[in-house]
Order: sequence, then C-alpha cells, then structure tokens
Amino acid sequence: MPEYKKKQFQKEKLLSPLWFKNYMLVIMGAFVLAVGYTFFMIPHNIVPGGVFGSSIIINHLIGLPIGIISLCINIPLLLLGIKILGAKFGVKTFLAMVISSASIDLLSHFWGDINITDDLLVSAIFGGVLIGAGIAMVIRAEATTGGTDIIAQILAVISKRQVGQMFLIIDGLIVFCSVIIFRKIELAPYAVIAIFCISRTVDTILNGLEVRKAVFIISQQHEKIREYILSELDRGGTYLNSRGLYFPEHERNLIFSVLNRKELAQLQNWIKAIDPDAFLTVFQAQEIFGSGFKPFK
Repeated sequence: MPEYKKKQFQKEKLLSPLWFKNYMLVIMGAFVLAVGYTFFMIPHNIVPGGVFGSSIIINHLIGLPIGIISLCINIPLLLLGIKILGAKFGVKTFLAMVISSASIDLLSHFWGDINITDDLLVSAIFGGVLIGAGIAMVIRAEATTGGTDIIAQILAVISKRQVGQMFLIIDGLIVFCSVIIFRKIELAPYAVIAIFCISRTVDTILNGLEVRKAVFIISQQHEKIREYILSELDRGGTYLNSRGLYFPEHERNLIFSVLNRKELAQLQNWIKAIDPDAFLTVFQAQEIFGSGFKPFK
C-alpha cells in the first residue's frame, strides 16, 4: 500500500456531532472492508498484503477463523505501536480492528465462502475498491485499520527509511508468501491489482476526484496572462519576483496559480496564442486548502 499523510488525531468532545460522525465512519468503514475481503478476496485466496492478507495465509495453514487471526496479530501491534509511536491510535483504531475482524468471521459463518464471481480480475477490482473505501472511511474518522501501517511506521522509525518503502516491502513479502503457500503464481498479478485498487480508492476518497495543477508562468505578456486568469478563468494567483540564471540583473515577474485540468488547457492555449516563447511549468498539487478550494480541516 502506498504512503499516506498521517493526520494528527484530534480529540472530539464526547457525544458531540463530530464524535457520532467519526464513530459511524469507523463502524461503516470496518464493515465495508470486511465485505470486500469476505466476498471477493477470501474465496479466491487473493492476498493484497496487510494483516488480513496474512490471516488468509495462516487460515489456510491452521484453519483458525480469519477474523480471530487478524485480531490476534493486530492487538499486539497496536500495543507496540502505542509504545513506540505514542498513543495516537486510540479507541477508534481498536474499534475498527474488532468490528472488521468480527464482521469477516460473522459473514463467513452465516453466508459461507460465497463466490460472487469466478472471475479473478473482477474480484480483485471490486474487492480492492470496497477495501479501499472502508480504509478511507476509517481514516476520515482519524483512525486506522491497524495492521501493516503500524508495522511500516515502526520499521520506518527503526530503519530511518520512508514509510512508503516499508509498505512496499511488507506487502511484497506477504504476496510472495501467498504465492508459495497456495502454490499458484497466477494469484500474484491479481494481488497486485487489488493493492493498486485499494490505494487508488483511498487516494480518491481522501483527496477527491478533481485533479488540480499548480503552474509557474514566466512571460513578457504576464499582464495579459494575469488578466486572463482573473477574468476568464475566475481564478487567483500570486506574483513572485524572480531573476534568471543567465541574466541575474534582470528581474522577472513569475505568476503562480492553481487550476483544474480544463482551466489549465484553456490557459495553455491562450498563452500559446499571445506568447509562444513563454515558459510554463506544471505539476500536480495533492491537496489545496483556502479560498476557492477546500476549507482547512
């Protein structure tokens, strides 16, 4: 699973609307995650990394229920995480662990190994989307689902490496073990697809579908470009003073602005028409807070 920004876990007032909202998100997210695993991953032995993926492997070896196995792994990890990383995981994370584990075992008990589809690709995609949606809902509530994100953070602290690298290593090892245990190398691509769908779903829900582009513009026609951004695109921006490397004595006006894809295409066509020699740098902005965009959280 890819590296996500770790939020500071805010303290909401007991029984406040925010408190109810966050706990409902935890309950719903944990259940949706369980549905993704029970109906799509487990019947086909698709292991998309994580503690639940490890539990699928252990279940195959010793036969214990997957939910119980995952809880037995998660609780010590939670305690270790609190000891090493601090008590930021809290009650909601523990609740997410319990509900997701219990839901997997209850769904498996009452409905058995339901095989909604025999298509591994469909199972990997739909299961990944459901699991990603569940994880995102729990993260929205300022909690985690436990598992490899705690392990990744602990290893990152110990090894002084990036958390994202630790995620890749851990999930990669789990997928590799699943291929060996189940003796089906064809499961590996579907596990990778599931991991990709999980990560993309989490990113989409947390950051939104709209892709924003940040642009830097250097042009002799900066006044016309400024007017176009303000009047035609109805966007704002900032003038930055800059100097070129070749001629540092010459100051230039550099425009910085944030646009969506449609606005960027319009701006590019406008600049091309009025100043083909302009210099335009574009990069993707992950999240934008402020006037005209998302409010500060």
